[in-house]
Amino acid sequence: MTADQTISTGSTTACALLSSSATLHDFLTGLAGAVARDLGGGVSCSLTVRRGPRVPVTSGSSDAVAAALEETQYITQDGPSLRAVQAGEPVRVDYLAADVRWPELTLRGTADGVAAVLAVPVDGDLAPVGALTVYARRADALDAAMRARVAELAAQQAVALHLALRMFEYAAHAEHLRVALTSRYVIDQALGVLMSRHSCNARTAFEILRRRSQRDNVKLRKIAAEIIVSTTGEPPVPPGPDR
Repeated sequence: MTADQTISTGSTTACALLSSSATLHDFLTGLAGAVARDLGGGVSCSLTVRRGPRVPVTSGSSDAVAAALEETQYITQDGPSLRAVQAGEPVRVDYLAADVRWPELTLRGTADGVAAVLAVPVDGDLAPVGALTVYARRADALDAAMRARVAELAAQQAVALHLALRMFEYAAHAEHLRVALTSRYVIDQALGVLMSRHSCNARTAFEILRRRSQRDNVKLRKIAAEIIVSTTGEPPVPPGPDR
């Protein structure tokens, strides 16, 4: 397989995963598995992305070994993957059993048979958008040729990670908007019921709804839905595209 064919195959895999993944985690998990297969046996892989300065990173792993080591890093808030994302430089652990930088990672990794680690940043526009991390079961597996291939794969996946981040952020925004509009619709229905029941204006009806929400420590939308059910005998029906 030529270099061009490899890049084309990688792009096809990423596009297929984008169209079939329900979440960012699913996409990263599928892509990490594809990278692990590309690199051959004896390695586990993870892909980590940073979604913003205040948003926790999200990762996907090719298998349980990589997933456990990523989880260890998130618990301790340090490790090769996170360092690569933060510093924008590759992080190598040539012999994990002798590494003293991350004791928890060393303990877990050696117990799982991991001998060496390489984390390579995935470049973004202004800062790394994520990292590709390889966990090898032989200390000599991450030789110069393997390190070059991992760096090449990290560069190839940069566009896919950017697209995935934008796509799932847009999807999350659309879902938040849908929930907000549905909540508003339900609350407006309940206000209409209260206005009729108490012969009051919208402001007074909202104050009645708000006080009950505070008294019962229940969200406005749930209180509104209960009012609609008690009046109509049916749950509120959110507006559809033809409403």
